[in-house]
Amino acid sequence: MMSAIAHDVGSKDIWYVDSGASNHMTYHQNWFTEMKEPGKPSYVETGDDTMHPIEHVGTVPLSMEDGKEKYMANVLHVPTITKNLVSVGQMVE
Repeated sequence: MMSAIAHDVGSKDIWYVDSGASNHMTYHQNWFTEMKEPGKPSYVETGDDTMHPIEHVGTVPLSMEDGKEKYMANVLHVPTITKNLVSVGQMVE
């Protein structure tokens, strides 16, 4: 895992690029510009073998160093995780 993109300043706002993550995910509900509830109860399993409920799926804006804004789609809102993860697999799809 490595630090990649910061949405705001502060360690809780750092995005970590994770080659083992199946999806982009964050616990910050207020970052989403649009979101919907998953069609059925869904969970993600983390490296410590715990299950975390997915509350929403949506789009999160990212502020680039040049001042432009990009959008990351299909981000999972998982309130019980402690890191913001960018999935390498999802990026290359």
